[in-house]
Order: sequence, then C-alpha cells, then structure tokens
Amino acid sequence: MLPDWSIRIVPNPIRDPARPALLVPDLVGAHPGDPLYATVDDLVSWGNESGQPYQPWPTDQNGNLQALGGKLPPQPPFSSPFPNFFLSNMIPASRPSPVAYNVVMPKAGKVIFYCLVDANGKTTNVRGQIIVSDVPQALNVPSVGA
Repeated sequence: MLPDWSIRIVPNPIRDPARPALLVPDLVGAHPGDPLYATVDDLVSWGNESGQPYQPWPTDQNGNLQALGGKLPPQPPFSSPFPNFFLSNMIPASRPSPVAYNVVMPKAGKVIFYCLVDANGKTTNVRGQIIVSDVPQALNVPSVGA
C-alpha cells in the first residue's frame, strides 16, 4: 500500500548542529517548517534526503518527547502491532521510511507534534506537525429516480 502523503527530511543549508535537517511536506509550493494536513486513516511516510539517519518521534506542543508503548528513544525497531502515535522506525540516510504512519486523531486537539531523533537517541530541534481532520461523513444523497 502506497502512502497518501510524504514528508521530506532535507539537509539544513545553514548547517546548524542543533537543527541539522529540515522537514518539508512533499507538496508543490511547500516550505521547510510547513505542517502537513492529513485526514484520519491517511498514510504518511518520510523520505530521508539527508546524510544521517533520523527517526520521527511524537512530542507534546513544547517539544517534550512522548513515550511510545511506555518507551523513550533510543529504542530497537518497533514491530507490528505498533503503539499508538508510532510514526516510523529509524530512517536510514538517503532512504524512505520503512513503514507508513496511519494517521489517528490526537487525544487533545488536532495536531500531532513530532521531532527528529538521531541515531544515538538524541533529540534534535527539528520539529514538525501533522494537522489532522476527521474523515468526512457520507453525504445523504437521494438515489436517482427518487
């Protein structure tokens, strides 16, 4: 199954050690730091175009890491069934994410906040957002000839 959306992990051209990469939705006209807009049950993948491995990890709105399955990074790769808000395992340099994230509605609000964690489990200042909307309800359309 192919993902509905992709987020690019690109090298930061100003080479900031605290922010070594930038996140860009893979959409025409998107800029670094733009949020991705998605619907519940959409699939999101990450394409790592940087020279370093990274793992997207959920945070709160202040950038504090959230536990996945009671665990914080660094962690060995998760296997299916994945914990809620699991975004991806470590993404090797110059590769796509090994799995796609199936978007779920956050418990509070409609934004999934995340950051990139490096191969040593260290949090970077690279942060992203996925803004989630509900799946539209089916329209009550009269049948033809009614």
